Amino acid sequence: MADGGASTFIMLITGLLISSSVSALLITEWSSTAKVAQVQQRGAQLDSELDIEFAGDPMMVDFDDSTLPETITFYIENSGLHSMDESKMTVVVDGVEPTSVSVSLVGTPTPTSWVPNELAMIVVEYNPASGYSDGDDVALYAIATSEVIGGLSSSASMSIEVRLS
Repeated sequence: MADGGASTFIMLITGLLISSSVSALLITEWSSTAKVAQVQQRGAQLDSELDIEFAGDPMMVDFDDSTLPETITFYIENSGLHSMDESKMTVVVDGVEPTSVSVSLVGTPTPTSWVPNELAMIVVEYNPASGYSDGDDVALYAIATSEVIGGLSSSASMSIEVRLS
């Protein structure tokens, strides 16, 4: 009898040790999952707070083909709630990257960062000639990355068909 009680006690202790180990593992995994979900939620919130929009008349986008490089000039407004990083912008015209793209902020005095409600002037250059002419319709696509906010960064994009003039 004394033997049966000792082995039952050992089995009870073993069961308690195993269940506490499994509980600790589950709590650790739940904590990790909760942290990932929280970061994803902050990322989704950041995505919803970023936006860029074409600024100006889409039927009168400046096109200069009088010299090389040819240029297309247009403006984009930061219409979101956070600053964007204008140095991390990609522009595509009719599905093709141009020869070069320069981005400069517009304002007096010239802004040092692309804050909400501010304009960026985009100058797209083609050398050799693009093949475009006044009156052509082209599709503009731009994507800009935000500044790092709370350890996160995201992007916003815009797409529009415009007429060169």
